[in-house]
Formats: sequence, structure tokens, C-alpha cells
Amino acid sequence: MTAPFQPEARPAVRRRGALQWLALLATAGVLAALLALIRFPAAPLLGALVAGILFGASGSPLRVPRPAYLLAQGAAGVFIASSMTPAILVDMAHDWPLLLLMTALTLMAAFAIGWAMNRLTGIDEDVAVYGSLPGMSGAMVVIATERGADARIVALMQYVRLAAVIVSVALLASVLPSVEVAARAARPVSPLSPVVAMAIAAGALVAVRLRALPAAGMLIPMIVAAVIEAGGWMHLALPQPVILATFGVIGLEVGLKFTRGVLGHVLRLLPAVLAATAALILVSAGFGLLLMTITGLDLKTALLATAPGSIETVALVAIATKANVAAVLAFQTVRMFAVVLFGPVLVERLVQLPIWRRHAPRPNRRRP
Repeated sequence: MTAPFQPEARPAVRRRGALQWLALLATAGVLAALLALIRFPAAPLLGALVAGILFGASGSPLRVPRPAYLLAQGAAGVFIASSMTPAILVDMAHDWPLLLLMTALTLMAAFAIGWAMNRLTGIDEDVAVYGSLPGMSGAMVVIATERGADARIVALMQYVRLAAVIVSVALLASVLPSVEVAARAARPVSPLSPVVAMAIAAGALVAVRLRALPAAGMLIPMIVAAVIEAGGWMHLALPQPVILATFGVIGLEVGLKFTRGVLGHVLRLLPAVLAATAALILVSAGFGLLLMTITGLDLKTALLATAPGSIETVALVAIATKANVAAVLAFQTVRMFAVVLFGPVLVERLVQLPIWRRHAPRPNRRRP
């Protein structure tokens, strides 16, 4: 009986969805403008993040369309590459023992916090570790799902930490002095530069099919743009509205993950998740202080280099706050590859140790 009314209902649903998007974008814009007025770094990113959390936790069904998020990843890669120099390759080649050491220390801290979560809250051992691993939140949720772990708890742990890292590093970066860099002559911007830059960013839609490469949607455009920049062929300059949209889309993608269903399912774990998040951020900050002592990097750059967030958000904050982007990317890139490529193997080995609070294995849980 209701079938004749369905065609008429569809426009109403579309209008309701459009109004919700307008409300979400307006809220993000207002919050970003207020943060910009007080000169808060990465204001579009944080404003969109807070708006996304408010709407996601209130039960909004809105989600960032995947093509929009992929384009934002590609634009972030180009934007990051436009601030890069060949120094990042020199840093990685010269300081590779230190890069590996800091990565190993961060992973050890994440495993220890995962063990504590398992012992104190009773969540499954693999869930606790996947939720604690830093660097690629989305990848960890996907891997946890494929391995039969409870991806809802992993998502909560990952996105709570990511939101906390964005807020904490932005706050710290806003009060710490900027690194002194040698003045460089402004490179001329060709009329074709924005077109080429956006074309490279759009390559994320194709690059994402390279599933063997983590974060390919961002890394491939970043590598292509970095080669162009380092070769002196062209200075890639994205239009300012595209840059603002990139910050906004990435913030919304993270914020909208905090759905009512996710929070409701694991609300009892929230205090423990917040404590684990604070612990990992503080431990990583300690590693940052150690890195500053060893290398002589400024405090802001050292803290961003060891921050347990995703590479694109930390890099965007580093650019917005005038940190040493090359050094931050060197440490964040090495850790990202280590976590995504070797994290699942390490988790499978670690959960076999007799140190965990055991649970009966689920039928769909994959074991080696």
C-alpha cells in the first residue's frame, strides 16, 4: 500500500539529508572561524573534527562520501609535498638507526598499553593491541575486522586517540615557538600549477586500488608531487579553498566515526580508553623529549615527530604551525609503514604469549 508514496518520499529524504549536511558544514565553518579568530593552528581541521563528533554522537547518519575523502587524502599529499625538500630523504638516510629506535620504542609502549587494557578491562587481547597501535587508524580498523576482532572497540580506541592527538598537538604547537628556518626565495607559481596540483590529487581515486601500499591515496600523490617539487619542474600550489576543504573533510571523516552505536556499545570502556590515550600521548611526548636531546631538534618538531596520530593530521598541523616538516614526516612515515606492514604479524605472535587475560576464541577469529 505504501509503494505509490515511495517516489514522493525520496525527494523529502534527499532534502532532509541536504539540510543535515548544510547544518553540519555550517557548524564546522562557525567553529573553524572562531578558532581562527584566536589564531588557533589548523582551525579548519579542529572545527570540522568537533562538528563531526557532535553530529556523529547525536545519531546523525551522515558520512563523508568515500570519493571526497580520497580526494582530500590526495590533496593532503600534494599540500604536504609542496612544503617538502630533499632534506627528508637525507634525514631518513642519515638517521635511519634513530628512526628505527623511536619506532620500536613507540610500538613497545603501544603493546604495553594494550596489555594493560586487556588485563584491566577484559577486552580481547588482539582488540586491545590493534586499538593501541598508532599511525594508521583506518587501516587498524580494517585489519581488525579482517582478523575477526571486535572492530567497534578498535575504532573507539583509535578515533578517541586520534581526536585527542589532534587537539593536544594543536594546543602545544600553538604555544611553542616556531622553528627558525632560513629564508627562501618564493618560487614562482605557474598558471598551470593549480591545475597540475589538483590533477595529481585526483590521482588518489586510482592510487587507492594499490592495496599493498598503506595510505596509497595520500602517499602516491605525495610522492609524485615531491618528485616534481624536488626536480624544480614546477612549484605546486593548491588553491586556498581546496586547502581549507582538505582540512575540513579529514576532520569530518574522523569526527563522524563517533557514532551513537559505537559509543553506546563500548561506553563502559570510555574511561579506560581515555586513560590509555592519555598514557600513550604522554609516553610519546617523553620520546619526543628524548629525540630533542639526541638530535637537537626544536621541541615542537620533536613532539610532532613522535605524536601517536595519523600521518596526514600530524603533517598538516606541522605545516600549519611552521615546524620542521621534513623531520616530522621522516619519523611519521617510518612508523606508519612499520605499523601497517608488520603490526598484524607482531600482534599474532604477541597474543600467543602467556601474559594475557584469556577469553574463549571466537569461531571467526583468525589465528596463525
